[in-house]
Amino acid sequence: MFTTPEVYFQPNLEKIDREILKKIQKIGLLKTLNRAKKTPFLREKLAQAGVTNGINGLEDLHKLPFTTKKDLINCYPFGALAVPINRVLRVHSSSGTTNKPVTTFYTKRDLKIWSELMARGFACVGARKGDVFQNTTSQGMFTGGLGLIQGAERFGITVIPFGSGSPEKQLEIMRDFGVTIFHAIPSFALRLIEALEANDGIRNSLKLRIGILGAEPWTKEMRKKIENGLGIDAFNNYGFAEVGGPGVAIECRFKSGLHIWEDHFLAEIIDPKTGEPLDVEEEGELVITPLTREAMPLIRYRTGDITRFIEGSCECGRTHIRVDWMRGRIDDMIKIRGIGLYPSTIEQIIASHRETNGNFLIVLSGIDDITVKIEVNNGVAGKADVIERLKQEIFDEIKRTTQLRTTVEILPPGTLPRSEGKAKRIMDLRRLA
Repeated sequence: MFTTPEVYFQPNLEKIDREILKKIQKIGLLKTLNRAKKTPFLREKLAQAGVTNGINGLEDLHKLPFTTKKDLINCYPFGALAVPINRVLRVHSSSGTTNKPVTTFYTKRDLKIWSELMARGFACVGARKGDVFQNTTSQGMFTGGLGLIQGAERFGITVIPFGSGSPEKQLEIMRDFGVTIFHAIPSFALRLIEALEANDGIRNSLKLRIGILGAEPWTKEMRKKIENGLGIDAFNNYGFAEVGGPGVAIECRFKSGLHIWEDHFLAEIIDPKTGEPLDVEEEGELVITPLTREAMPLIRYRTGDITRFIEGSCECGRTHIRVDWMRGRIDDMIKIRGIGLYPSTIEQIIASHRETNGNFLIVLSGIDDITVKIEVNNGVAGKADVIERLKQEIFDEIKRTTQLRTTVEILPPGTLPRSEGKAKRIMDLRRLA
């Protein structure tokens, strides 16, 4: 598949023997428990679970209590901090769009490890010396800003810390500085494609070859649309503010799942209803225990993300376990006429059609009425026969996949509102009635 050899940042750790890895995880888990006792809410949870005296090893992981986002929201701003504030070098937070934000803290060692994990990610996607990296996301409290930048610097490539800005301006900077790798949320990558189509003359001046995308749900079908639209290889990057930000897992160049860095994160897949562990290849909720964080230890954090472990070894040679793409978040699932629906299911169908540009909106109204609004490409907007065929095809595919009858609306490009942040894929008018 590839003509260049696989790149590693920390080869001895990325290709570590799994028996040694288990020993590292045991040591990390026991140290994490000791640090956890320094935070009141974790100390109380451990006491309630009857494990104040600790555990013996990984085999006792099930005895430990789960922690949740609600726990951390209730701890805002300093309640989850396990070290004196004078040891904290940086503070980040989640967006806090629906609740109080979740604060996350970093010691000097935490920042060093974060940089190394992000550098591993750049190696995974095939970065090499001489690449130029541009970050298109905010470099403020959002962990995807400085996190990606410090990882690129640690890996040793040139950084353009542009931050947020219009897609037109992003493309101009990419052209002017010969950018080869960029980071964005997937919906912003779609906006870059739109900007390119409006100014196609800039396309041949770009040197882009790699996109690192994450921070919002997307699908493999959307990946193909982005790759074709920008002429790049796009890779899925995973992380969240509660455990430090991006750098938990990332795809390698073989795109056969996301490698979780198990020397720093202990991963489980559980039944979201019972909390019981599931077997490899069974789909459930991802639970993460960070093993090396000093400032903000966590125990069995329920991410709310639905995925599965992928069995077997990866062609890249990395031995860390892989997870599949996140199918969605538990709280993203909507109930329509008793049927659970993830927006990603609709996205898969829409993005698989070359006539669409990837932008869509699910509108819920009345008593469980559902309308799917879909934008098409410029070349399709005026072709009535193509639009009617597309409308019927998408209606049939949604019904076949979800058992739901929907109203499908085909719209010209640019009709739906564009978000400056994460894309809003659901408009629930039932709550406004």
